[in-house]
Amino acid sequence: MSKNYMPEVAKMLGVEIGEEFDILVNETEMLVHGPYKIMDNAIVDYVGCKTKDLLYGLLTGEYTLQKRPWRPKEGGWFYHIYGNGGGVTPQFFNFNNVYDLALLNMGNCFPTEEAAEAAVPEMLAKFEEIKKGVRK
Repeated sequence: MSKNYMPEVAKMLGVEIGEEFDILVNETEMLVHGPYKIMDNAIVDYVGCKTKDLLYGLLTGEYTLQKRPWRPKEGGWFYHIYGNGGGVTPQFFNFNNVYDLALLNMGNCFPTEEAAEAAVPEMLAKFEEIKKGVRK
């Protein structure tokens, strides 16, 4: 039996098996059936239809893979920055929690503590801009 190289192909393209991404033609025009995912034996589109042509296009440079922004998973850890600059804290993400959704909406959800720490200056500037609109 032959070896399945899809995990290595996914790694080479910079994604993980099952991670969603978009595909661009000529590095500008997005294909319409995304998001796409690399699975064990093919690339699949948003409804799970398999295609080998997209893999060929990615491997030959005809298409470009564009990663989607990181988003926390339900029940998964994420880090966020307190509005007063009081630091970075981890917590579990809950899609039914309006606070978590607000953090996600304003871009204050990070996959690692290091990523959150790096974003502190930008987020604090964003917080100050928001506060200007609500101060009396």
